[in-house]
Amino acid sequence: MMLHVENPAWWLLTASLIPLVVHLVARAKPHRRKFSSITMLQELVKLQTRRARPKDWLLLLLRTLACACVAFAFLLPYWGNNAVESGSHTLIMVVDDTASMGAADGQHVRMNSACSVARAALNDLQPADRVNLISLAGYPSQLFDAPECGKPLVLRELARMQSKPFSSAGVQEALLAAARQLSELPEGRTGELLIVSDFQQHTMQKPMEKLMQDFPGLRVRCVTVSQTPVVENTVVESLTLSPSKPLPGQDVTVTVALRHFAAESSAQTGDIVLNVTLSAGDLRLSQPCSLPRNGQGSVSFALTAPQHQKQWILEARTEPDAFPEDNCRYAVAPIAAKLECLAIAPDRAQLGFMLRVLEKTPFLSTLQLPALPESAADFIVWLAPTAEDIPAIRARLAAGACVMVIPDSVRDTACAPLLTDSQATYAAERKIDGTYWKTEVAAKQDSVFALFEPSALRALGDAGVYCRLGGEFGQHFAPGCTVLLRYTDGVPAIVRRPVGKGALLVWNLPITDRDSRWGYSPLCLPVVAETLLKSRTDSEDGLAVEAGRDFLQYTVPGHADPTRIRLVNANGEELPTFIQQGGAAQVLRAENVACPGVYRWLGGDEELSAVAVNFPIEESELRAYTPEVGGEGVLTAERALDAATGSARVDLWPYLLGLALLFFISELLICRVPKMKRKTSQS
Repeated sequence: MMLHVENPAWWLLTASLIPLVVHLVARAKPHRRKFSSITMLQELVKLQTRRARPKDWLLLLLRTLACACVAFAFLLPYWGNNAVESGSHTLIMVVDDTASMGAADGQHVRMNSACSVARAALNDLQPADRVNLISLAGYPSQLFDAPECGKPLVLRELARMQSKPFSSAGVQEALLAAARQLSELPEGRTGELLIVSDFQQHTMQKPMEKLMQDFPGLRVRCVTVSQTPVVENTVVESLTLSPSKPLPGQDVTVTVALRHFAAESSAQTGDIVLNVTLSAGDLRLSQPCSLPRNGQGSVSFALTAPQHQKQWILEARTEPDAFPEDNCRYAVAPIAAKLECLAIAPDRAQLGFMLRVLEKTPFLSTLQLPALPESAADFIVWLAPTAEDIPAIRARLAAGACVMVIPDSVRDTACAPLLTDSQATYAAERKIDGTYWKTEVAAKQDSVFALFEPSALRALGDAGVYCRLGGEFGQHFAPGCTVLLRYTDGVPAIVRRPVGKGALLVWNLPITDRDSRWGYSPLCLPVVAETLLKSRTDSEDGLAVEAGRDFLQYTVPGHADPTRIRLVNANGEELPTFIQQGGAAQVLRAENVACPGVYRWLGGDEELSAVAVNFPIEESELRAYTPEVGGEGVLTAERALDAATGSARVDLWPYLLGLALLFFISELLICRVPKMKRKTSQS
């Protein structure tokens, strides 16, 4: 233990000479006056001088000591250890500020404990030691490109640091960047990596194992701020709509799924019952949800899509717990008056009555094309595709489209790869003896047939069919395939298979008048419409914006002025944006990464688009683990703070200021003594 100073500005100590300079400059010089005899005056002056001289020297000493204490206080002296030479040590601090650090663990918020540990470790450094601060949430960020002598900047950053509801995808990247900085230190410098985290298992385990594997000789000190291995938590896991892209006035089922995390050895038993509130515009609905411990549960709400909105914003919320940030989830459902449909055929005549049905379906906007374009569509009706078209069909299915395939009436090579995942060829069968095939409903409970009366479906089945795929068609289907309609002899007529985010439909019914009487049935249009509409999957369209990793952006239409378009959050606050250069279209992009919430792009007062950003579910499991590190192992926050308190410095500047104040008060008291004596003698 010895004395150190944090501000080595020793020239400040010259301020202690100020009282001496004032004393020498301000010495009294009496005027010379002529007297007949000054013998008695000389004796009197000598007597007064002998009495005043000790008092003057004492005042000078007190003033000098007071100024010296004030000047020395500006040097920020402290008493503590000096284990390493000043300027030879480097500390890289990795402070976890991911979403799980915002959880209340016991009586303490994890993020507050982490900042306290980081500040205590920073106070142990010498002024010339180098330091760097790295955070983990979202895009991992480091305060300096390389370690610097910047303790004040690190302290300022720690004061502003808080947990962020961001994705933790960059944890491994941040840890490896910190290790590389230490490995690149010049010879003669010591380095240490300090990791302060709750060591959430999902977030930290694999990156820590990768770090210790790639840098086995690295000096690592880990401090955990989690007080319990598992914190009980409930999260709103998903908010889905069926269908995901409803039509105005269409009935929609909204499903809210909840998930519970707890210790597997918890003594508590029984299901958990939480109240779930769904907000959809001005509508508020609530239902209780029961879910088992360490399990999942869901509730469903029956709603009707609004008539006069382009986008429908929904919010599901449950009761807050120890980690309330994941108790809310948002969804934005696009509502279009019509859904886009592409009819792919060399010419219109080859599509027969199917094209007439598609064009008369009220919710479809149908466009006939000879080949598949690059643009996306909700539905694709493809006439007689070949094996070469399989990759394009699968790509559209993966993107979420509903593709209806009408097989080649002579020799089909596309249905087998799509339905059985194998290469095969199906041949067509024809009726030339005047008879025909009849159809019947195979999946009577499917939602496709919910609108039809049984008598109507029987009438539809009596429609004559003279050409179809036969032979081995329907003998082997991949798992997940559903036969909606079949012929009375068992051959499938309409088959549905979910693929990727979309759905595949194989329409094994002829579409020309000479091969089928379906086109004359009044039920043909509603059957086609319901088959398309009810076969759409419930997956969300497009890619979701990842909190803390992605930037919100909007492609400006060609006729719009980008300077008039604003981005606002749920509170109506306008967020900074800029025009991203590159490409033919202008793209507006937010300057900062997205946090959970609902954002709107506004053109004046008109809402152009809405985007929902949700909390990353992987941050909700508050399960900690103990990393395997050498040395003293993993310290708790309490032990780390106690160790820092025992070996840390003791700041001396408050005591110096108090001592200086004491000297000034003593000087004032001494200066008042002659006045009191003088008043006494006069009385």
